[in-house]
Amino acid sequence: MPLNGKTGILDMTSVPPTAYTHRQRRKGEIISYSVPNDVRCASVLEHAFTSVPFYRGWKSKDPGPGVPIALRFAALPTLGKRDVRANVPRGFMDDEHARKSGFASGEIEIVTTSGTSEDRVSVVWHQAWWDRSEREAARINPVLARIFSHTHREAVLTSPLCAGNICHVGDAPMKDRIVDSLLFLNQSPDPTSWDAQNVRRMAEELRLFQPEILESDPAYLAILSRACADAGIELYRPACIVLTYEFPSRMHLRAIRSGFPGVPVVSSYGSTETGHVFTQCEAGAFHQNTATCHVDIQPFRQEIGDPHVGRILVSTLDNPWFTLLRFDVGDLARIAPAPCPCGRTDGLTVASIEGRSRDVTFTTEGRTVTAKALDDALAEATELTGYLVEQVGHGRYVARYQSERGAEERTREAVQESLRSVYGRGAAVETRLDAALAPEQSGKFRLAHAAPLPSVEALYA
Repeated sequence: MPLNGKTGILDMTSVPPTAYTHRQRRKGEIISYSVPNDVRCASVLEHAFTSVPFYRGWKSKDPGPGVPIALRFAALPTLGKRDVRANVPRGFMDDEHARKSGFASGEIEIVTTSGTSEDRVSVVWHQAWWDRSEREAARINPVLARIFSHTHREAVLTSPLCAGNICHVGDAPMKDRIVDSLLFLNQSPDPTSWDAQNVRRMAEELRLFQPEILESDPAYLAILSRACADAGIELYRPACIVLTYEFPSRMHLRAIRSGFPGVPVVSSYGSTETGHVFTQCEAGAFHQNTATCHVDIQPFRQEIGDPHVGRILVSTLDNPWFTLLRFDVGDLARIAPAPCPCGRTDGLTVASIEGRSRDVTFTTEGRTVTAKALDDALAEATELTGYLVEQVGHGRYVARYQSERGAEERTREAVQESLRSVYGRGAAVETRLDAALAPEQSGKFRLAHAAPLPSVEALYA
């Protein structure tokens, strides 16, 4: 898989929640980790407090070795992207590694994430650690575990603005877009601009390359699937599709399943900064990759949102060059119960990733609506092919949408009804049919927007 990006989320059935929250932890209902992982997590904390410059001041917040590891992490401050931008690289490198010539030898490099301007972060990139994170995460899903047991080919379909400057913008021949066993398909920052020639080229390259895994941004793959269906082009079917980079709407999944009938669709979740964090199991839940990270979920305040949903805070484990503790990735998750039907019990399990924190909107009563909650509400709009809901004031919403041909009026009515069901019957909803909803500068498509958002202190417990 490529070197960057938020991974996507497969739409799945919910599992009854057991919240992993500060409130429950105080009651002793803490996450179950294996003893070896407890020891590793404790070792990472002690090392960070004594040897990593940014965290030396955090030692006073730590309740100490006599406290369960989950409570020790929960007692620490959170790390924001602004902190990382201001202190990379040496603030997050331990004293010993800061003295080594990892940059000169090529063992590490500085990589910038592909987020929007305010979200973009530079990190110390250690390829060997990333590869290990990916391998360990693949073990969680049986389909991926089988494929990762040997050298496999993989095609990547996402924005060419990815980290590491591996992807290409422009017109490079197929051979120049193959790196080891990876083929990068897309060469345009805006997939809504793909013409018939681009669509045929990507479909033909998939057929020639015959990847076992097709890793894709769900919006990009949905656009390609619909374009191929319109053109009568049958798409090559890999052994597995992995959704990456952003939240996959139900409308994306409908198009993908139609274009690749019978192909297993799995989702992993992670980021350039933190590696592979969650992988979806065969039962549909997301399990933590305990080999390379620790995860906290900081819940919404009960008076403003569902306390079973919160922001994802990730701490990296065993990366010798770059240490992140309680890093706010910028996304939300819904806590899942234990045990998961798949039988896995180690680490944290979440029922769903709920979308980006900055894509939260609010009901007429001021309650949070995550991107997933909004998308679930739009489930009845089955001919919807694109949307962006903007909250323009208290109880006021503008929905820009796209529709299957001939279904524009049905879709408009379904969108209006769905939005009133989630925001409140008194919501003022304006709908606007849009010929093209382009991605943001990062190459990602936004589904919802509310400005300004309340402060972190107002949102999270």
